[in-house]
Amino acid sequence: MIEIPLSPEQFKSKAAQIAAQQGIHLVGHEGTIEKMGVKAAWIYENELLKITIVDKPFFMSETMVEEQLKKLL
Repeated sequence: MIEIPLSPEQFKSKAAQIAAQQGIHLVGHEGTIEKMGVKAAWIYENELLKITIVDKPFFMSETMVEEQLKKLL
């Protein structure tokens, strides 16, 4: 699980940036995202964004996927 502290303003800014650059939309306070065979559940509460990997290609480690997601954020 990835946990990233973000103020509400930072979360809105990052959500807009990710939508524009990657086509990934973080709408509301929780949901799922999917791209290139990776599926993750996310929730934003108490100024903390939590992302949990739900599914990934078998040839990718969870650590590798988490590192790539961190680079986006």
